Amino acid sequence: MEISEIISQFKGGGRSSYHPKMLLKILFYGYLNNTYSSRKLARAVKENIYFMWLSGGLQPDFRTINDFRGKKLKGNIEKLFSQVVMMMVDLELISLERQFIDGTKIEANAHKYSFVWKKAVEKHKDRLQGKIDAVLADIGQAIESDIIHTDNQTETKVDSKKLEEKIREINHSEKKQKLSKQQNKSLQKLEKEQLVKLKEYEKHLEILGERNSYSKTDTDATFMRMKEDHMGNGQLKAGYNVQISTENQIITHYSTHQTSTDFTTLKNHLEGFKSNYGKQSAKVIADAGYGSEENYQFLEDREIDFFVPYNMYRIEETRKYKNNLFHAQNLFYFSFKLNLEFIESIKKTST
Repeated sequence: MEISEIISQFKGGGRSSYHPKMLLKILFYGYLNNTYSSRKLARAVKENIYFMWLSGGLQPDFRTINDFRGKKLKGNIEKLFSQVVMMMVDLELISLERQFIDGTKIEANAHKYSFVWKKAVEKHKDRLQGKIDAVLADIGQAIESDIIHTDNQTETKVDSKKLEEKIREINHSEKKQKLSKQQNKSLQKLEKEQLVKLKEYEKHLEILGERNSYSKTDTDATFMRMKEDHMGNGQLKAGYNVQISTENQIITHYSTHQTSTDFTTLKNHLEGFKSNYGKQSAKVIADAGYGSEENYQFLEDREIDFFVPYNMYRIEETRKYKNNLFHAQNLFYFSFKLNLEFIESIKKTST
């Protein structure tokens, strides 16, 4: 495997370090056997004959393994994974010409009550903004200063940076003495409480981005509907949407997403596959969760043969759906011309 980028991170000098090839062997073999803890891996190189053989009798401690994984391998895991896949291509175990794609939700290590919802933040921010505008307008009128530049608009929202500038402008104004006791109190509240709250809401919205929610204890995680528990209850928890491509039951590509729906992930997932291997699969197979007009157009533009049914395909094929006359597709259609002909035929038969 090509690991020159990892080796270049070892500066040399001091005590001799463990070779990254040996540490990679331990990590990869541990992952294959569902052993991920650095402490368990450190114990295995002392007790497990297979790990002892792979390590050549060396016994790195858990800190060495953890530092290597967390620092040296950061940003390189995906490249190493791609190299392993290419080895399987050389062994003719896979061809990378087909992708069977499916996704799964993986729960994040985050508290389930640490959620932040975008709609709630926007609502509270707008409410706070109204209070801020009212205070600034009142103070601006009292000191005869254009605190809020309306530009012929009824209301102009200010961000935290502009609000700080306006508060500084008021505090350094010679006309501040004209403010009443209540207005001074409102100014202090504006600086000590409302400005702080406005910064907090802006930070929430910055973290959220295009998402509708995130977890305070894991800001990358989004709250998603997980699989039902044994009582049949849907679980709304912080997690990630992991997309996986396989061929001959071997994972060839993976990608992690912050959106809960599968059809929004297909484009980025396929582009990641092409970026890793320099080519795109000739065929893509996925379930109805990926069916959308945007995805179909994306696949056709890249001349990829795809087998992806649309969302209602299975339901529309059932006898119950076809026999239901209340669906618009199943209504019998009469044109205006046919209706006139039908009425004329009835008149002739009646006479």
